[in-house]
Amino acid sequence: MESNDIMDYLSASIAGGTVLILLIVNYWLWCIPMNRIRSVDEVGFNHILETGKRKKLAINRLRKTRKAGKMPPAFPNGWFVLAETRDIEPGLIKHVSALGSDFAVFRGEESKKVFVTDAYCPHLGANITVGGSIEGDCVTCPFHEWSFDGNTGKCVDIPYAEKIPDSAKLSTKTCMEANGLIYVWFHSDGIEPTWFPPIMDQLAPSAPKCWVYQGRNEYEISSHIQDIPENGADVAHLNAVHKTTILAGGEPSQWIQSLTQWAWHEWGVRWAPETEEGRQHRAKVELKHEMKVLGGIPLFSLNVVGEQIGPALVHLHFESFMGKGVMIQYVLPLEPMLQKIVHVFYTQRTWLAPYAKMVLLGESILLERDIAVWNSKTYADRPFLVKEDHLIRQHRRWYSQFYSESSPRFAETNGVLDW
Repeated sequence: MESNDIMDYLSASIAGGTVLILLIVNYWLWCIPMNRIRSVDEVGFNHILETGKRKKLAINRLRKTRKAGKMPPAFPNGWFVLAETRDIEPGLIKHVSALGSDFAVFRGEESKKVFVTDAYCPHLGANITVGGSIEGDCVTCPFHEWSFDGNTGKCVDIPYAEKIPDSAKLSTKTCMEANGLIYVWFHSDGIEPTWFPPIMDQLAPSAPKCWVYQGRNEYEISSHIQDIPENGADVAHLNAVHKTTILAGGEPSQWIQSLTQWAWHEWGVRWAPETEEGRQHRAKVELKHEMKVLGGIPLFSLNVVGEQIGPALVHLHFESFMGKGVMIQYVLPLEPMLQKIVHVFYTQRTWLAPYAKMVLLGESILLERDIAVWNSKTYADRPFLVKEDHLIRQHRRWYSQFYSESSPRFAETNGVLDW
């Protein structure tokens, strides 16, 4: 092969490869929802210079030696999201360890209804999520094939027994499915639900103008759960933590911040609890965000109305030039000092997918800056507040309604900080 032929072949290969990469990127931008998942060691610990196993050991050491402070109870009372609808297919069982318990989450093959039960069989303690099976609306333990009704938890079959004991029962949990999420009710006193998460009809697949799922992010955070929703009432932190443009990344160094001073974010926020009868478990956040460049030219603005719903849910409603959207935030306490926070993003069909990805990515970057603070802070039980911090005090009074005298403290949960 002559040199010209080789050059032509290489040029054609490079051109073909470039086209293929552009097609793949274009397909991802327009057709694949974002799914950004980060574990506890991936975000918020950039100040630890070690890498690999040494970094994980250093993070564990930091979590053990960190001053925890006089924390509120580990698990507040309310509704918590254990899984998302798309994750629970008929015939499969998902294990979820959270809120000091181990749950089995499954969907009936006939009714398509979702059930949440204790993960452990009352017979000899086998974990039904490890090798268990679903038939109809019943779940069968893999150890001795005892079957339990998902609706009642009652044992309906023991293959080798002449009689089923009346007391043979798998513990069932109060749950509901809505908004593409599967919720479980947790209350330390065993009280049944006194309120329910709002249902957004526009997210139902059967809705005439069903909104589009644009993606999600998921992070693990080393903090107490109350630190996270309290951000909604902490006005002063916005311009301290989130002023630097998102172009600088989630954990910007000082020199990166200095290079990006030509662009910045400006914020305004209002927070207030709802006082209407039956809605005291809710609060309202109004957030105004504007991105400016080159001395103050407004480039991008977004007004967000947030609904805090109980201790662990937030619905963030906003409208842009492309239409309306909602970001559902849920927090799930995996351990007393380990939270999973997720944002699930839906929009009207008028949104272009690349723009939706940009909004979700921007929100993820801003969240990562909060995580860097949460991962290392202590809980200030009696903070030194100035009058401009009055919303923090008001938020803590509101949030205290989700604790009971019996709510488990960290020492009572056998909490450990290793992972």
